[in-house]
Amino acid sequence: MKSRKDMLAAALLTVVLCIAGCGSPDKEGTSGEASSGGGYSFASGSTKIEMGKDASKIVESLGDADDYFESESCAFEGLDKVYSYPGFKLNTYPKDGKDYVLSVVFMDDTVSTEEGVSIGSTKDEVTKAYGDASEESASKLVYEDGDTKMTIGLNGDSVSSLEISAVVEE
Repeated sequence: MKSRKDMLAAALLTVVLCIAGCGSPDKEGTSGEASSGGGYSFASGSTKIEMGKDASKIVESLGDADDYFESESCAFEGLDKVYSYPGFKLNTYPKDGKDYVLSVVFMDDTVSTEEGVSIGSTKDEVTKAYGDASEESASKLVYEDGDTKMTIGLNGDSVSSLEISAVVEE
């Protein structure tokens, strides 16, 4: 059973993601489905989740979500959707009558990137896996690759949050 603190953190993250979706979309990026320019992705079992790609087959392959949330999109016409699975959340956005993968948000240390980085990894492990960040502060590392970015939150020397996202525009 989830603790009250875990449930509050999950609810807060959902609200933050919804509010973030109401901001102006990034100016650089793609419209609709992302190009096949590579970028960061995430694998859950045998399901590869690529940012900016059609979400329907991915959601079907992942199976029933533990939880599901939808809200009217502020940036696009239609519904933004959040599917919760063990260890991560899958966020989608609507475009031209289809849903596309916006981001994967790591929720705990049970999931990791293909390079082995997860919540709880050290900053040194992140740098060893990905090199120097394109943007860095005391509390955040941002890596960009193709039409994707990976944002890693830091609490001291430890990874406290990790999100892989598509760079999209209206």
